[in-house]
Amino acid sequence: MKKNVRVIPEAVRTKLRSLQGQNIVAGCARQFSAEEIRNGALKHLQIELLADGLHLPERILPRTEQGKYSARNAEGYEVKRTDLPKEIHYNTIEAPDWGDSSNGTHLVDLPYEKYPRDFYAPRELALIVHCPDTHADQTNYVIAARVDEVLNQKVPDFEDRLLDDLNLLQENLGCCGIESAGSSLEEYARTLHLSWEILPPGSREEAIERLFRGRRPTQQQRETAGERYDFFNSLRPKKLIVGTSGFRRYFGALLEDDLAVFENIEYGNAVYLMYEDWGQLSQRTRVQLLSGRLGNQFDRVIHRPGWQKEVRRLVEAKREAA
Repeated sequence: MKKNVRVIPEAVRTKLRSLQGQNIVAGCARQFSAEEIRNGALKHLQIELLADGLHLPERILPRTEQGKYSARNAEGYEVKRTDLPKEIHYNTIEAPDWGDSSNGTHLVDLPYEKYPRDFYAPRELALIVHCPDTHADQTNYVIAARVDEVLNQKVPDFEDRLLDDLNLLQENLGCCGIESAGSSLEEYARTLHLSWEILPPGSREEAIERLFRGRRPTQQQRETAGERYDFFNSLRPKKLIVGTSGFRRYFGALLEDDLAVFENIEYGNAVYLMYEDWGQLSQRTRVQLLSGRLGNQFDRVIHRPGWQKEVRRLVEAKREAA
């Protein structure tokens, strides 16, 4: 795919001036040959050409590997505040007792300084994908995609958000553009609240079926859900929990009355640990939950090597402090 656009293209600005109304969406269409698709040009969007025709999802969360804007959309990002004084943080290491691990070990907190960081929550915008003709005998296929967000030209951050959305298209389709929002903002609006459901005891397969109720998960999503079930179950939960927010599916475990862990199963990029009052936190908006601005009520563990060990450490520390 082509590189990111650094500024809003002039063609987009020209079209902005010609569109009726203040509400627009970022969208574009591009033609791909059947050979390109068979060779995996759109594999990252789960679009494939099989014997019975073109298969594509109705909507998909762009993968982080597609570029900076796709990664920010799925994981959020941090900005180092070099304009502020450095803060003291601590690394916890396991040290040997009396210089010899055969005597046992103990935890030591090592202080270090770093600049504070502002965390910007992932927006988790989906691409709505469409192809007017998916029959198997086509030589070329026109793939249209639109970012699932309506932008209002009157809001102060309109151009910043438009640039983000254009780059989501650029990284995933190799093209970008805009069009009028055909419906009102109310019709496009999606709730930001996480609606949680406590799962009754049941089997691994029953929990997965409950999580994806009303939707057909991909094989990868089903396998990920199974792996997370095993991991959450190993934390000795009181109950398993599932949550929904728009097309997203959250899966986790209620470990104690004031301790829950969960992640977005649609794109597992991090595990979230929520503390304090579970009932109150569950009423927070999704943006508030993922913003990282809830102080010591909230921890976020990115899926990097050793993430499961880090989650266990945080869980055990919380349980020991109770």
